[in-house]
Amino acid sequence: MKQKISIFLIAVFSLLACRQDEESIQQIDQVLNIYVKNADGKDLLKPKIADNYTSVALLDLLADTDQKPVNSSILINSDSIRYVEYVGGATRLIKDSINPDSKSYYSSMIMRFTKKITETQNSVDDDTIRIEYNWTPQKFEVSKMWHSNKLVFTKTDTQPNIVNIVK
Repeated sequence: MKQKISIFLIAVFSLLACRQDEESIQQIDQVLNIYVKNADGKDLLKPKIADNYTSVALLDLLADTDQKPVNSSILINSDSIRYVEYVGGATRLIKDSINPDSKSYYSSMIMRFTKKITETQNSVDDDTIRIEYNWTPQKFEVSKMWHSNKLVFTKTDTQPNIVNIVK
């Protein structure tokens, strides 16, 4: 009987020792939804419409190999508007790490837009984007984004990371 109680107590203490405090879990908020529109608000990511882009690629400018492709997806929201979803994957460099409990990082990428001109010819339009991130032990989040050196996004608490680019 003592052996069963000992085994039970060891099992309970083992489970309690493995339990994590909810405050020690870091929140990650780094997904960006990037909408590309013209000045009239028309979605430019519908590839079957004339003068729209047929593809968008993200290329890492800070990677060991120049212009390394970065994963992204073109998704469609509930209003049938397409957007580029960037989850992560680009190289991040430290911008500021003076405070050990608060660090800033940045990524730089080319956003390559391809448009079909004729059946055999494409037009490529390269823009640059820079994304800044903030890190604390409690949270890692996107802070700001620039498109062609113009600030187009600043993080607001509890709001989704939605970026609108006008081309």
